[in-house]
Amino acid sequence: MRPEEPVARIMTETVVVIEVDRPVSEALDCFLQYPIHHLPIVRDNHLVGMLSSADLIKLEFFAPRGTGNRAAFLDARFRIEQIMRTPVTSRRPFTSLDEVASLIIESGVHAVPITDDEERVIGIVTTTDIIRALLHGPPRRGAVDGKTTPATPPQEDTPEGRVYHRKPSDPESGIALQTAELLHVESRDPKYLGKTLLYLDQRRAYLEKVLELADRYLVAGQDEHNHSQLLKAVLAAKRVEEHATGTARVPFPLE
Repeated sequence: MRPEEPVARIMTETVVVIEVDRPVSEALDCFLQYPIHHLPIVRDNHLVGMLSSADLIKLEFFAPRGTGNRAAFLDARFRIEQIMRTPVTSRRPFTSLDEVASLIIESGVHAVPITDDEERVIGIVTTTDIIRALLHGPPRRGAVDGKTTPATPPQEDTPEGRVYHRKPSDPESGIALQTAELLHVESRDPKYLGKTLLYLDQRRAYLEKVLELADRYLVAGQDEHNHSQLLKAVLAAKRVEEHATGTARVPFPLE
């Protein structure tokens, strides 16, 4: 993808926004319910500020331990307008990718909202979008029509449909993995239980590393070092999955 191409080609068009006069707890719920890290704040559908997941996660530490209703505690003491970042810099969909990337570097932010001529949010571009475009090219989709696609809330599981399996203890996991390896190596694994367990344990280890670094990135601060470590862990998890599924572009094993 060329730097002079319009940012509309890579921006995320499904944007979750929240009105500035809504309770802080509702903003926090947006980050818990949707896979987002940046939340544009609007007044009468016009952009007025930005919140990041780190802003609100840090805010939760103001609630003393043992507080029964944390949401009510935060709502009584804080307003979105107090904690949002403003003024916020936006760009139009025809702005070049190079200009948006330069803005991200110079301002130290991790997301730039994309707006129309009336400052209504029609998209958002994050550092992840830019990196993905550099690695894989722009997503395949139609041209931007200037409208924001409403986000669909995640479907709640019914209590009857939930099944929670207890995590085995470390000794139990060790015995299971030893057995799985023995079955797999000795070709006594007709139902592929050993092969599956070994693969899932490998996948678990890489994803737990991603989770650990993502938690540090959100809680300790979205600085350059934490971002770099998280990105490396994500790439490592992707590469080991490519090797596991036989889709790796290089035949040699990972370090």
